[in-house]
Amino acid sequence: MFGPYDLLSFLERIPPTWKPYFQIAVGDPVVDRAHLIERSPATHIDALRCPLLVIQGRNDPRVVEHESADLVARLTALGRDVRYLVFENEGHDVLKFENRVTCYSDIAAFFRQHLLAGHEQASAPV
Repeated sequence: MFGPYDLLSFLERIPPTWKPYFQIAVGDPVVDRAHLIERSPATHIDALRCPLLVIQGRNDPRVVEHESADLVARLTALGRDVRYLVFENEGHDVLKFENRVTCYSDIAAFFRQHLLAGHEQASAPV
């Protein structure tokens, strides 16, 4: 939920007051540029093989929707199993009750589909 896809562009968007903390926690976009590129999910997304549920608030100013849409497009083009859940009236969290119900219901359904499906077949009575 709401995870940065490209660490360099993420660090460009954070408020100036956050930059000192994120330089320590994540890295400096100038000094640590190569490291940040290497650590960005965008760099390694082609290697992803497991199903992925991407949850995004359309109005998130930090983890912006177009990067999540790019992630989903790349995975879809690679033939990966990806589900995209966008909340039009949310930012960097799911705060509205009706959205929370949808969000967590979808998470539970995703887990049932991908984590329990094989288990239910394997444990079915003969």
